[in-house]
Amino acid sequence: MKNFCLNTWSRTGLAAVAALALNACAPGQDAPTPTVGTINVSRYLAVGDSYTAGLSAGGLTLASQQYSYPNLLAQQLQGAQPGATFSQPLLAAGAGTGYFDLAGFSTLGFPRTRRVPGPAVRRQVINPAACGGADTVRLFTRTDAPNNLPQNLGVPGLRLAQLNVANLGNETSATPTGAFNPYFERILPANDSRTYLRVVTDAAASATFFTYFLGLDDLMPYVRSGGQCGTAPNSTLTNQLRTNAKTLLDVLTAGGRPGIIASLPDLNTLPLLRTGRGFSLQKRLQDSYHDNALLYIEDPFGSGVGQPITNDDYVLATTLPRIGQLTPVVVGGSTLMLPYGRDERNPLRDADVMDYDEMNRVSGVLSSYNNELNRLARDVYKMPSLNTSPLPYLLDTSGVMPGYVGESISVGGVQYSAEPVRGNFFSLDYYSLTPRGNALLANAFISALNRAYNAKIPAIDTNSLPSVAQ
Repeated sequence: MKNFCLNTWSRTGLAAVAALALNACAPGQDAPTPTVGTINVSRYLAVGDSYTAGLSAGGLTLASQQYSYPNLLAQQLQGAQPGATFSQPLLAAGAGTGYFDLAGFSTLGFPRTRRVPGPAVRRQVINPAACGGADTVRLFTRTDAPNNLPQNLGVPGLRLAQLNVANLGNETSATPTGAFNPYFERILPANDSRTYLRVVTDAAASATFFTYFLGLDDLMPYVRSGGQCGTAPNSTLTNQLRTNAKTLLDVLTAGGRPGIIASLPDLNTLPLLRTGRGFSLQKRLQDSYHDNALLYIEDPFGSGVGQPITNDDYVLATTLPRIGQLTPVVVGGSTLMLPYGRDERNPLRDADVMDYDEMNRVSGVLSSYNNELNRLARDVYKMPSLNTSPLPYLLDTSGVMPGYVGESISVGGVQYSAEPVRGNFFSLDYYSLTPRGNALLANAFISALNRAYNAKIPAIDTNSLPSVAQ
């Protein structure tokens, strides 16, 4: 582990990222001796979903797991408390799910990706009736350690709403329509029926410190599908997330166990949405095509007529390379070749856009959930303030994630921005993080931990990490 100067935490978009990432000491200044302050971090437990597991570029590999923010954080903790342990359900070298690779850029500068397939798997289950088309669930190499649950309990695709679902990680549930998570199955003994709540309860029995960053995967299927798939954001989902979060946090905070609770980031900070925000995208297209053509989206009420995009509509980043391509459209009985999205007769499909109403619904659920986490941390668990605003008892992940594609900042001579690939922070799935992005997130946890528990954990040298995990 390397020692670096500590930095203060602020919530100013990329300025916050820079404050956490700049790690060079002033000339002649000695790095402080690492200490854990008032807490014991010898058994750190990480609870979460895709981000916590280390998903990157649309896949989970041995490399991406090793660059997960909990593992990077654990390495810094181990330097401050010798003997501290941290284990992960690591995939074998060369195994994994496959991932996205850069295939080049469109004429308008949008990244094009190709899927690098993973190696052979134990078994595949296909659901031909899945939303958005046939879906394949792949069962990966198992890690049979029935008496040794990993300390990183991040599970890609895990929904907080599934907290009490029995057999979620049991292969008997791997049917076309069954509730089954192959990543959860990997960390359990064969034929284990335990719920995620039960697993966290068992693992927490020996934990001395925790981090909690869970709930985003409840919302992302809806977002990634343009509001077509996943659980509809409504009051039922809101109440379920709030209730299940308390149930899980009651376990994690039992006996006054210290930890850091992270809020969910504003969804429009993710390049999956931010890159395609209405008027900014339209202006970028007009500048590229040297015209004043408007961008049209489908009428969400199904009239079939295109309507001009507004600045409250977000085109999914996965759609951007297809905008403007000539595609066949039947108009008045004739088939015409019209530019996709740039002619009102060939508007962007609803599945390619998160419109104002869809964004409003999902943002309402997210805001309510974050507010509840802050209330629990402050009033129920009496956790120390992290001095962030507007949720002072949570690690504010929106302050870590670069909010605008056009913003960039130099960190030790390296440029960081929210632009996928070239921005060093977000990976090629427009959502998960690069190794450097994970390091910046880990530094945010370190800053919060230092402030809350009077620790002196050094920050990670982000620029020493690669920009891709594979």
